[in-house]
This record gives sequence, structure tokens and C-alpha cells, in this order.
Amino acid sequence: MRRFVPVVLFALFIACGGGQSVFSLPVGTCFDDQSGDEISSVPEVDCSEPHDNEVFALIDYTETDVYPGPEEISDIGTNVCVEQFEAYVGIDYLSSALEVFSIYPSEDSWADGDRELICVLYNVDLSKLTGSMEGAAR
Repeated sequence: MRRFVPVVLFALFIACGGGQSVFSLPVGTCFDDQSGDEISSVPEVDCSEPHDNEVFALIDYTETDVYPGPEEISDIGTNVCVEQFEAYVGIDYLSSALEVFSIYPSEDSWADGDRELICVLYNVDLSKLTGSMEGAAR
């Protein structure tokens, strides 16, 4: 059984500063890690260059109107992202050399109607990715 080891914990926060806003990361966006518990933007990187992460799915979570709490929404995000993994990467998650985490709404952004879960992948050994992982079967 694989263990989930998130490299970076994200909670969506009011966007400001440089880089790509976490509120507008489209599928296929590659970016490097940022430090901190609440990240508003990430440094976007061309996927042909070495990078830490890649967005592979966007999910609107509409199962409940009540904020589930940070631990539960993180778990929900991870599970939903694992379900979306094979469609993007081209190999099932358990056979992959990649890991996933989700960028999920904070309690404040949830209260404002934000329900988007952003699915992100990275190398399980934490080495840089090069090229898009879409269809890479890694």
C-alpha cells in the first residue's frame, strides 16, 4: 500500500504577489514548490524545464455545503485526485513513480463558495520532473 507524503501543504488564500495565482492554475501547469502553510501564488515553470509539480485535474467538490475541516478536505482531495490520476498520466496510481497532493479551499474561501480541489503530481523521490506527465505512463 502506498503512503501519501505531501511535499507541500496548501490551503487556498487570497491571491497576491508574483507568480501564478493558485486560484487560476489550469490543468497542465507546471510549477515549483513554495514554502509556507498558506500559499497565494506559485512560480510557474515551462513543463519542458525541470520543475517540482504539475496540475493534472480540477474538481468541483459539491458533496456538502459544510466545510469538512482541513484534515478531512485534504483527505478528500487526495482520494479524488488518486481517482483522476490514471486518466491524465496513463498508468494506474499504484504502479506509478509519481505521488499526488491536492490544493484545497481554506475555511474562509469555502465560506465564499470556493469548492475547487486542484490535483497536483510530483516525483515520489522528490527529484525534479522534466516534460509534462500527461500520458507519460510513469
